Amino acid sequence: MTVAQSRRLRKGRGLDSQLKRVVIRGTGSFLPNAPVPNERIDDVLGPLTDAPDRVKKFMENIASRMLASSGIRYRHFSIDPKTRKLTHTVASLAEESCRKALEAAGKRATDVELLVISSANYDETTPPTSALLQERLGIDTCAEMEIHSNCSGVGKSVQVACDALRLGRYKNALVAYSQISSVYLRSSYLNQAQMNKKQAALRYILADGSGALYLEAVDAKPGEALAHEVIGTYVESVGGRRQAGMTAGGGVGDLSTDPSIEDMFRKGTHHLDQDFTAVNRDAGRLCFEGSVKSVESIEPRPKKVDHLIISIPTR
Repeated sequence: MTVAQSRRLRKGRGLDSQLKRVVIRGTGSFLPNAPVPNERIDDVLGPLTDAPDRVKKFMENIASRMLASSGIRYRHFSIDPKTRKLTHTVASLAEESCRKALEAAGKRATDVELLVISSANYDETTPPTSALLQERLGIDTCAEMEIHSNCSGVGKSVQVACDALRLGRYKNALVAYSQISSVYLRSSYLNQAQMNKKQAALRYILADGSGALYLEAVDAKPGEALAHEVIGTYVESVGGRRQAGMTAGGGVGDLSTDPSIEDMFRKGTHHLDQDFTAVNRDAGRLCFEGSVKSVESIEPRPKKVDHLIISIPTR
């Protein structure tokens, strides 16, 4: 294919022949409900009165030390502390941060051409949460995508959006990540008799919230400085030869052999679980190796970096 043919093909698909550059025009974040101090976590999530004795003893002896060593004094949950019912959905939680990002960018929801949301949860099996978020924002027409992922969904969704903007497929993108961990942590969700200590420990680690970015594609000359430019993205998974570090059932895999929600609950396979041993053994090394590969891929000048933000779940 000649260069001229390639350019005609790209133009026919709505793509520009020259790569764009991507900048962040606005950001937004949202934490649901009033902050919950450490000593009230069990009150909000509900007590584990029917858990095995070993789990109860673990909570009595270890929970307070875990909370103290974390340095975190308050958490936010999408839960009514009186009724313990959810106050937000994945889409409604994301809506809050999206509207703040739009406001910061000086844009309206109807300006959005690409809407991407990532989350470890989803509101419905169908329609996708991205369509539900589009409806909540009142966007008549846009491209929408949902990325079902764990915490790495932030990087994945930003990479997808940035690549689409660089190609000129869209002029802007609204990208959101929404997390409602508390849906897995409430006492009413759990088959407490089937709980283990790791599942109980997650109640003192996870919380709820959402964040959003409004990204825009711009034309700029090579070397021209742009404020808040996304200079690159890097996504890597090392899961090809290792078991998953965090699991939560409730999908097709759980219902394929015993097609009954009651069977799933009885076995406790719907519980959220974390392999803390693997995290403590591998997370630091893998994070360092991934950071090195990221720098090599994007080629920023290390001495220009003044902030390094790392998320590693620990004890």
